Amino acid sequence: MTDVAETPPPAPAPDEPSTLSPRDESRVALAVNFSNLADQALKSVQVDPDAAPGALLRAALDLQQQIDKVVASAVVAERERGTTWDQIGAAASMTRQSAHEKWYKDVRAWAALGRTARPNKSNFATTLEYAAAVDHRYAIVHPSRPQAVTSGLDVVRFPGSQAYEDSLRARGSALHSQFRELSKTVKELDEERHALQDGGSDNDSRLAENSLRHAAMYDEIANVYEQLVTAEPALADEHRAEAENHRATAQNDRKYAALLQPQG
Repeated sequence: MTDVAETPPPAPAPDEPSTLSPRDESRVALAVNFSNLADQALKSVQVDPDAAPGALLRAALDLQQQIDKVVASAVVAERERGTTWDQIGAAASMTRQSAHEKWYKDVRAWAALGRTARPNKSNFATTLEYAAAVDHRYAIVHPSRPQAVTSGLDVVRFPGSQAYEDSLRARGSALHSQFRELSKTVKELDEERHALQDGGSDNDSRLAENSLRHAAMYDEIANVYEQLVTAEPALADEHRAEAENHRATAQNDRKYAALLQPQG
């Protein structure tokens, strides 16, 4: 089979949305990863009597990496459909905390990248085109299911839901943009802090001022995450955790600034 990324896209419908709901996007991403896993496994089925030493193991390890990607995308899809970390832990035969520690970064990265199934460089103008390409490949093996992926998407089953999802996406996108701008300022303050620390105790007053500005930025970032709780309700647990972490960092910065202040 041809890789999904190389499959010629079908012509899009005139009113086809370029981006679907995060729930649909996560399902398409999972379907794509499963399809790529199947292709990779099939390529490894053949027996090559002239394979170099270690080639068979490398092929298996490459497949294991793809499996890890499938599992991570499955966790993301579960979170987008409202599955709790307790339920994810139970499904993986581990505790809630262990599941959260194992896959939290994957969910966070998904949110930071816009919650979309399509890669930055894609042959597909819309996610539905991407899903249709997987449909086509699946139907070669299972012709009785010509729309195995797209028929299960909310945008197909409940077309009226797209407007509401678009409004949430617009708000979430604006908040993520705000977060990126604040993060740039934090990076600049970090660089300034390192330069001041290299200068020794003579810079204590300026370092204290830097820490207070740093704390203010982290408080603003915490505010953004608190707003994301309602803009991206499926990921509310992640956003609350980030808000708490940034509040704690801001508090530590203020304590550090107090230590640097001259004692009266």
